[in-house]
Amino acid sequence: MAKVTGKGTVVQLEKNKAKGKCRKWQLRVPIGKDPRTGKYRTRTRRITGTYTEATKALRDFIEEIEGGRVQARHGGTFEECAAEFQVRRRGSGEFSESTHDAYDTFLKAACRHIGMADVASITRETLEAMYAAMRQGDTLSGRESSQTYIQQIHQTIGLVFDGLVRDGVLATNPCDELKAPARDTEERRALKPGRLSELVEQLDVDDEADMAYYLAAALGLRRGEICALSWGDVDFEDAVLTVAHGLSKNGKLRRTKTKAGFRRLPLSATVLDALRRHKEAQEARLAATSRRLPVAERGRYLQTDETPVILNRSYLRTSVANLDGWWRRDRVALGLDGWCLHELRHSYLSLLAERGVHPKVMQELAGHANFQTTMKIYTHVNLDSKRAAALAVESVFVGSDAAQADSSGGTGQDDAIPFKPAEAA
Repeated sequence: MAKVTGKGTVVQLEKNKAKGKCRKWQLRVPIGKDPRTGKYRTRTRRITGTYTEATKALRDFIEEIEGGRVQARHGGTFEECAAEFQVRRRGSGEFSESTHDAYDTFLKAACRHIGMADVASITRETLEAMYAAMRQGDTLSGRESSQTYIQQIHQTIGLVFDGLVRDGVLATNPCDELKAPARDTEERRALKPGRLSELVEQLDVDDEADMAYYLAAALGLRRGEICALSWGDVDFEDAVLTVAHGLSKNGKLRRTKTKAGFRRLPLSATVLDALRRHKEAQEARLAATSRRLPVAERGRYLQTDETPVILNRSYLRTSVANLDGWWRRDRVALGLDGWCLHELRHSYLSLLAERGVHPKVMQELAGHANFQTTMKIYTHVNLDSKRAAALAVESVFVGSDAAQADSSGGTGQDDAIPFKPAEAA
């Protein structure tokens, strides 16, 4: 289905005959610009009959092309509308710079294919063709796009079209006519409580990298939140840790991505002790380094409230990329080869769900802006618990060794609870 952008014309093919005598015609219907080249496109059809029959056939042809819906208003090209969308979002002050940067990336990828198209001409078929091309490597990078990446693009351009519908430029959002591309990322896993406890016992909280892993496992912090922590965020007297910032990919401190991301986390005695031990060990390392420097340079290595909780080898705030590098280096020794660091956060949240913590409390501890994100984890973990209970009861009635093995998690994967990924979990 295409969007007709004009009234169409009937062209006489028998030039040597009078109009009343002509019986051969060509119908021409404009359908807007090609989304890739910006050139105008036209659908054509040849018919035989009188001019009156040709004009009626033109109306039928237009209805056939557009499914009976003729778009009267035009809002400019998709590239122009996407730019206006970003200006509005930035002006609202409701979203973080990292979110704007991500949308810039997704919209730029889409504009490669549909940037020059009038928004009124973009249809479900247009989007399907764009996604198919992306899967085949027709992208800015020249690499094939994953389903997850295409899904993110689909969600972003859907927001652009939603705005155009609200503004009265479009009658419908073409994204609504297309099923969102399914994610193809691997399911998130979560360590079971016993395995998570073993991991924590393996960690040396005096070490910068191990302390970072500890914060992910014991408090469910995101990588950027771990890197952004400073000692001023830790209140040892009241046993509270404040998550107020994240660290962007370019190494800049920024406010938490959403208002929900800002949170004050109560610290248990164990976690508080681990932070205190790390602080003392870090202060000793800084002091030892300071003593080896000229007096004038020693002030750089004084531990203050602004000093990062996690330092790199140069005693500066570590980056997310560096933290990921530490994890790739250490995860085999920790018995977690193939696991990503973010899955420690999932393990923490799964533990909350398994222990029956109320979903709203989970949401606040996790810093989820969307309650549905929390519920995906909570529902999945509790369903697993109910399934295990059902199997345990079944073993009583049927005396099945297999049922008993199932109820104890005898799948050969006792260290993991797989569940589907939740965005920004």
